[in-house]
Amino acid sequence: MFGDLARFDVPVFNELSRALRLMDETFGDFGTTDLRSAPRGAFPYVNVGETEDAVNVYVFAPGLRKDDLDLGIENNTLFINGTRKAESGSEERTYYRRERFAGDFSRAVRLPERIDADKVQAQMQDGVLSIRLEKSTEQRPRKIEIQAA
Repeated sequence: MFGDLARFDVPVFNELSRALRLMDETFGDFGTTDLRSAPRGAFPYVNVGETEDAVNVYVFAPGLRKDDLDLGIENNTLFINGTRKAESGSEERTYYRRERFAGDFSRAVRLPERIDADKVQAQMQDGVLSIRLEKSTEQRPRKIEIQAA
C-alpha cells in the first residue's frame, strides 16, 4: 500500500554523495574547516601539537611498519610518504565493498613553528608514528630579565 512512498531500492544519500563528488571534481577538494577532521581522502591521519620547546606530530598508520614510511622536512613542511601493501590473497577474492586502499600515499603537514631539522626524533609503535620536532632556538619563548638601573 505504501510501497511507493519510501524507495528503498536507492540509498537516500546517493544523490547528495554524487553532488559532492561533482563539486570536488569541479572546484577541487577544499578539505574542511573543522579542526577535528582531516580533509577528505587524507591518509594517514595526523595530530599536531606543541610544547614550549617542540612540535609533536602523531601519524596514525595502522597495519604499516616503519619500513613502509619515508619522512622528510623542507621549508617548514613535514612530508610523509609510503606504500600500503594489498592484503595477501586479495586478488582471489570478490569484494562487495572495499574501503581500505592499497598503494602509494603522500601527505604534507605544514608545521606551526620553525623547527631545527637536525633535531628530529621519530619512533613507531603499534601503528602510531610519533615525531618530535625541536623548535629552533630563536622560536622558543624566553624570559627577559629586567635589570635595575
